[in-house]
Amino acid sequence: MTALAESQRSRRPLLELLAAELASREGRWAAVARIATGSAITVAIAMVFQIPQPTYMAYIVFLISKDEKNATVTSALGGLAAVTLAILLVLGLELVDTAEPALRLPLMAMATFAAMFTARTFALGPISFLAGFVIVLLQSLVDDASSLEGLTRATLWTWVVIFVPVAVTVIVNLLFGQGGVALIDRTVRKVLKELETSLTNGDYRKSLSEWRARLLPLLEIAQHSTEKGPRTGRFTVPVIRALLDALVILEALPDDLPDALRVELASQLRACRHAIGSDSTRAMEESLAPLSQFVDSSVEQSPAVIAVRSMLSVLLGAIVRPDFQPDNTEAHRPPRRLFVADAFSNPAHWQFALKTTMAVMISYAIYTLLDWPGLRTAIVTCFFVALSSLGETVHKLVLRLTGAIIGGIVAGLCIVFVLPHLTDIGQLCLLIAAVSVGAAWVATSSELLSYAGMQIAFAFFLGILQGYAPATDLTVLRDRIAGILLGNIVITIVFSSFWPQSARSGVRAALAEGLRAIGHVIRRPRNAEEARMRTVQALVRADHLRTLHLFELQMLPSHAPEGPSVSSVANIERLAGAAFVVSTDAISPFTQPGSTARLAEWAESAANNLARNRPMPPSPVPSASTLATAIEPGARSAQRAIGQLESEVQHVASAVH
Repeated sequence: MTALAESQRSRRPLLELLAAELASREGRWAAVARIATGSAITVAIAMVFQIPQPTYMAYIVFLISKDEKNATVTSALGGLAAVTLAILLVLGLELVDTAEPALRLPLMAMATFAAMFTARTFALGPISFLAGFVIVLLQSLVDDASSLEGLTRATLWTWVVIFVPVAVTVIVNLLFGQGGVALIDRTVRKVLKELETSLTNGDYRKSLSEWRARLLPLLEIAQHSTEKGPRTGRFTVPVIRALLDALVILEALPDDLPDALRVELASQLRACRHAIGSDSTRAMEESLAPLSQFVDSSVEQSPAVIAVRSMLSVLLGAIVRPDFQPDNTEAHRPPRRLFVADAFSNPAHWQFALKTTMAVMISYAIYTLLDWPGLRTAIVTCFFVALSSLGETVHKLVLRLTGAIIGGIVAGLCIVFVLPHLTDIGQLCLLIAAVSVGAAWVATSSELLSYAGMQIAFAFFLGILQGYAPATDLTVLRDRIAGILLGNIVITIVFSSFWPQSARSGVRAALAEGLRAIGHVIRRPRNAEEARMRTVQALVRADHLRTLHLFELQMLPSHAPEGPSVSSVANIERLAGAAFVVSTDAISPFTQPGSTARLAEWAESAANNLARNRPMPPSPVPSASTLATAIEPGARSAQRAIGQLESEVQHVASAVH
């Protein structure tokens, strides 16, 4: 019943979700304007120079546009490199397999398998994925080619089709794009404001996971900016780490916080916000209380309250004095690997690649046997909808179907009522820009909704951009939308029939990784910075997959393993909060060496059992040192923090199935 109640609370009403996702926010109009402008300019160039496939050219602008200009440039150049490599390979393949379907079909299957396998296991997975997709798509054009010369020209034109939108998007973003510092500044300010308001109202707990998910991607941007040159602005890596730590520690706070304490914590957050844009360093430094004050003056307060106060003080100090904050990112960052650790030992990787290959080849066989080349969008659908678990795939499927239907309806209405009145390219570009604004607005939402905006744009471009004259044929639009439907149906059947993997198994893996990281935090609380960040990453991943599990409905076989209950994520979030309390600067100096060793061993054993879908090990017996009476306030707070950690361990051991 607890899991059911938790599940019901996690289901946000659809209208409330749409209102939150589509609400205006700072920087959104600028991002939408960049995408719409890039799409309109790309279409204008395609029409003037009569470049083939203007549909894909306009869609690529949506595909490579990111929130931050450096990420946009990186994805654009990486995509261009992948396409260049793919075209060179296709030119070589066309020399040997154009007239040999018995050779071409296995090569298409091999390219699909390699693309999907490396997308999950290879360090340059996005590049190899895009290269494989282009190879398969160009190889499928052999059936429609009237001559070898026409096939070669179409292959070579593909590079131009990619280069033009890449160049336009890069130029627009370099001129008007948002830098990483501005993105971090805006997001951190908003989170601080929302957290301050929620603490004042007492409803902060329901949004903690959402704030962590919004802040975590900023950590990589800040680290990348640090590697490129001196840190600028007040939002450095230590600031983001401190705020993420605080958002986890808040999980450990008691539910019945006194009003005065909530107001006090909100005032500390307000001081952090005011310090962001202030140049009066002296005034800000006077507001920084020594960490020891929190321990000495808060004997009667819970360890979680002491830890939150301490971490907010660290956060304020990192904002006030960014140049003096240690940034040991390079020291803690693990060495980069060419392949993930379980690339060749985990069967889920090759099973995922094989399922996608089956879906692609089945879709290709269906539209080839039906002699219906307009359904080629089924291949595109299979490539871009396929994800690790059935929940993720169905979620993306729903967004793609919804976006395709909306975009197709808009395109059909424009073909019938708008295009007959257009007389030049400028008017067409205005229409493209107007619809792109709406699609881009949806595309700039979070992962829960953004893909629908991409599909609205794609379906609209498929219907409107049929050539170099106003589109008048609804048959092309019908065929392409039907191809999207075919791809969705095929991949859903394949992924639910062969090695079905529930999103709950992903939740279990993420929680296991979280428990393993929590064990490292507990074992070495005074040197746990990197372990805390790995814990945050695991919690964000688990919460995301828990949401996607709702899309699986009853599609999995009844004998499929259920894995952890929905409430397990909340339990381990509270366990992480208690572990972070023990590792804060206000508590960790007073912990006795070895006092948490047995708890760390339990967390690591629990992680191994959870990864293998085995029962949790029993909770360890409280140690004698924890139950002893301490004299110093700091030692007493440390013992109470360990006692709270033991309580959370016992709760997880009894609640996680």
